[in-house]
Amino acid sequence: MDMQMAYAEVVPFRDTDVLLDPAFPYGEDLLQFIWEAGLYDAHDLCTTDGEALEVLKAGRIQHNSGPDLNDAVVRVAGQTWAGTVEVHLRSSEWNTHGHQGDPAYNNVVLHSVYLHDAEVHTADGRRLPTVELRGRIDGRHLRLHQALMESRREVPCTPYLREVDPARVRLWLERLLVQRLERKVGEVEALYRRNGNDPNETLHHMLLRWLGGPVNAEAFSMLALALPVRLLLKYRDDPARVEALLFGQAGFLDDGPQEDHPRRLQQEYRWLAHVHGLRPVPAAAWKFGRLRPSNFPTLRLAQWAALITTRADMPAELVAHDAPEALRALLDVEADGYWHTHYRFGAASAPRPKRLGRAMADSLIINAIVPYLFAMGRIRGFQPWMDRAMALMERLPAEQNGITRMWDQLGLKAANAGQSQALIELKKTYCAERKCLSCAIGAALHKKCSPA
Repeated sequence: MDMQMAYAEVVPFRDTDVLLDPAFPYGEDLLQFIWEAGLYDAHDLCTTDGEALEVLKAGRIQHNSGPDLNDAVVRVAGQTWAGTVEVHLRSSEWNTHGHQGDPAYNNVVLHSVYLHDAEVHTADGRRLPTVELRGRIDGRHLRLHQALMESRREVPCTPYLREVDPARVRLWLERLLVQRLERKVGEVEALYRRNGNDPNETLHHMLLRWLGGPVNAEAFSMLALALPVRLLLKYRDDPARVEALLFGQAGFLDDGPQEDHPRRLQQEYRWLAHVHGLRPVPAAAWKFGRLRPSNFPTLRLAQWAALITTRADMPAELVAHDAPEALRALLDVEADGYWHTHYRFGAASAPRPKRLGRAMADSLIINAIVPYLFAMGRIRGFQPWMDRAMALMERLPAEQNGITRMWDQLGLKAANAGQSQALIELKKTYCAERKCLSCAIGAALHKKCSPA
């Protein structure tokens, strides 16, 4: 079925003046998009005063305060003007929004509106050139946007996704990976400053947070702040004290444990807490409900203790490789001894190895080590670390989760971890928020709606 016809069949539609209908709440955003992308009939374009108009540069949509589009260049009656463009459904909204008294709008060179219903002026008294787009917009754009906004699917454009050029999708995924990584790197840099510019503490915090998974991430972050890695490394030759510090600071030793192992840890922790002036995290911060035993925070802490005590120079080793196999080998630790028959204190289970596991190792590499490497490379101006981070994303396999499986069913199968991260970003930041006008896929669908 032709995509344009399909949208017409999916969504009942009235007429192009639906932009002015309060029941169509996406009008101004759509009009901004149409103006920026040039998806209107520009034949014999003129202002409402009848002066010839050429749009040399439509401008770029910006989402901060001030005019809607920056860096615009237009020619009105032969005179070229550079500045900003303001977009409204009705001209009168210029005054409704108070722009006539705001000097920030004095550099507007063109008022782009759907319906011209009032003459308007800037704060310095200049009459604003206006172009009316009513009658110049193809109704298929409105049908398309209405369909996307009102879709109940997780991915609004699901029926039409295969209409988009795969090369365009690949380029978009590359941009999304950079966008996602930039946001994570910003978080690492903030954490680095919070930790007094200490790289080891920053990596410790990143790894612990992701070790907690989505359910216990905040609790693990609290623990990272309450227990510096330098203190753990001080006792790394004594596994009992490392465990005592971790479980004691996590608040898991406060209930008078009955078994020998946790009781010994409690005694050790009391001395360590006195010597180092430690205060534990509230035990109530931890969650066990709806978690598989292999993801219990107690077991993850035991595995972290094993990592601290079996890796002589753990922080430095984890950032020294760009081969996933080498990093997996470093993270391949097992919580043994007491933990061979336990997932949590006081509840014995059948004997079973408690290795960290490849899936968790890859998750730590993707979500903690890669952003850390990139951030430290940027902070220190050391490009090889940034390159190593990107190489890891290309060499690691795609993540397997609900989001990536959904995309796989829609025909977008991630080839590596970089693409799976990009698809997660696409789903969470664009599809879930219905930001189709900011999405390259949505833009491509709109362009396919335009007459050849």
